[in-house]
Amino acid sequence: MELELTDRKILNILQSDFPIAKHPFLEIANITGIKEDEAIDRILRMKSGKIIRQISAIFDSHNIGYKSTLAAFKVADKSADSAAEIINSHSGVSHNYLRNHKYNIWFTITLPSEYSLEQEIKKLSEKSGAEDYLILPTLKLYKIGVNFDMTGADDASSFRFFSHEDFKKDSEIKISEFEKACIRELQKDIEITHEPFKNMSDVLGISQEKLLETVKNFISERKMRRFACVLYHQKAGFSYNLMGIWKTNNEEADKNGKIMSSVKEVSHCYLRPVYPGRWEYNIFTMIHAKSKEEAWNIMDKISSLTGLMDFGALESTKEFKKVRVKYYV
Repeated sequence: MELELTDRKILNILQSDFPIAKHPFLEIANITGIKEDEAIDRILRMKSGKIIRQISAIFDSHNIGYKSTLAAFKVADKSADSAAEIINSHSGVSHNYLRNHKYNIWFTITLPSEYSLEQEIKKLSEKSGAEDYLILPTLKLYKIGVNFDMTGADDASSFRFFSHEDFKKDSEIKISEFEKACIRELQKDIEITHEPFKNMSDVLGISQEKLLETVKNFISERKMRRFACVLYHQKAGFSYNLMGIWKTNNEEADKNGKIMSSVKEVSHCYLRPVYPGRWEYNIFTMIHAKSKEEAWNIMDKISSLTGLMDFGALESTKEFKKVRVKYYV
């Protein structure tokens, strides 16, 4: 699908500055110098063309009472597909990939705080026949937030990434029944209409003004990272992604994590635990690029900036599952 400059400008706004307003597409139209109906038509066309995956609230799982982790299973190659099917059947698994490593199945699992991630992962390992597995929770989040600059003009430079400083203490996390009901609605893909929040507010039995006020409160309280669109990154021109893995000593982990997160092509940067003799890499970076060569150039840039020479990359060779986490359903 061919994207015009106006389409690209709209995509930047949808990713980083979606208007929390009764008529958000009118505001987007005003910013881009077109009519509201044209803005709606362009967005609908980009949805049908598989450029836009979804437009909805992006919540922070920790700050709304959930917990999550990355896990890696070592499964016989011939059993990978059947093992992935078992893993995918778990409602808490949102992303699951085959990667080029002896730990070949990598997935994320998110659960309400009263559940045990360790027990659920152990059950999945037994059901799937995993020979070994790693549980790799976030020890420190340096950066998270996928935001593709679609114009190449740094239109998205005001985008604010989430980091560890945004996490609430467990004792501070309180979600009311009203907030849970709002979360259930706001995590849904919005309708591309003149008043996209109307049906949501009707379901909740509140005014649009009350719902929009709640969205703004969620954002200010860091319960919601942002309200935004998620793109099919391959169709949007960023066809290659790479999970960088880096070995750094504990004393320099924060310094190196902050350097890595300053690289704009890095969308995720985490400090994770090591398992001596089994897994020695403690910083993970997700890189989105337009080609394999570009991705590896970014890896080399990070190596040069940090001075780290012990690193590698995990490439996705198959996508088993990629869905949004559904909270309080």
